[in-house]
Amino acid sequence: MKITNITNNENVQQLIAHCDRDSFISVNGHIFPAAFEPYIQRIQEFEVFEDDIWVCSFLKSGTTWTQEMVWCLENNLDYKTSREVDLDERMVFFEFSAVVNKNVQKQVPDSIEQAKQAKRPRIIKSHLPYDLLPKQLAEKQPRIIHISRNIRDVCVSLFHHHRLYEKFRASFELMAKLFVRGVMIYYGPIDLYLESFYKGNHDKNRILFLTYEGMKKDQKREILRVNTFLGHEISNNALDTLSEHLSFDNFKNTPSLNKERRIKLSDKISTVSKGEGVFIRKGIVGDWKSYFNDELIKEFNDLSERIKEN
Repeated sequence: MKITNITNNENVQQLIAHCDRDSFISVNGHIFPAAFEPYIQRIQEFEVFEDDIWVCSFLKSGTTWTQEMVWCLENNLDYKTSREVDLDERMVFFEFSAVVNKNVQKQVPDSIEQAKQAKRPRIIKSHLPYDLLPKQLAEKQPRIIHISRNIRDVCVSLFHHHRLYEKFRASFELMAKLFVRGVMIYYGPIDLYLESFYKGNHDKNRILFLTYEGMKKDQKREILRVNTFLGHEISNNALDTLSEHLSFDNFKNTPSLNKERRIKLSDKISTVSKGEGVFIRKGIVGDWKSYFNDELIKEFNDLSERIKEN
């Protein structure tokens, strides 16, 4: 495990100048706030069970959508509980305590301990790259569902996420240029993240790969893929109902799914200003076309080629 302080890096200094963080580290090449370091050993040594289900993705790739699908399929389509209990309470965000800013960290339960104590079979969400997930994943081989998304749309969504949660104050163009250079508040660079998962998939039956675009194109088909992967059966009527439940309009208007309460908590304990925007924004494919100039298009095309090569 190689850990390096990168706070004085020129690109990182540009990031620090526009967000609510003041120091950063590189862990095996992946960027995190320095406050992540004390959690690394606990994450690596976390006990994994064969009946765990891990929902994994790079940030802003359709994670919440996938989480809700998996939770419903694993809990007999219990829409009553889904509406009444926040998704963040029904499913643990594994490394949440390790990546939030220090002020939030003091106000929330220890997420790694929550995951440890969760009732089995556990459903655990994580944005960590494969090489930073618990070591026992390779040995115990739980089911992993991974969703990815067009990196251009990820960048746009991440920009709004940072304005909402990290009080990011720079332009989209600067954010996008830092994104291409692999510099972001957590989890970057995205090419190294994706490479870690595809290299980690030695057993082709252990990780189910989904895409945001595939979910948008044929949601019912992807529900059936996940359902089969989890070993369940579902009727046509139940499939129709679940597909409607997972619709964008339902997500945007349901407090248990749209992060309304978590955003209010973040604003309440922020040391700067209130965040801007909402968690569930547009839910479309290709929103990046409204943001990218010709220079960014070329830079992201080059990044996409590097990802394909790896």
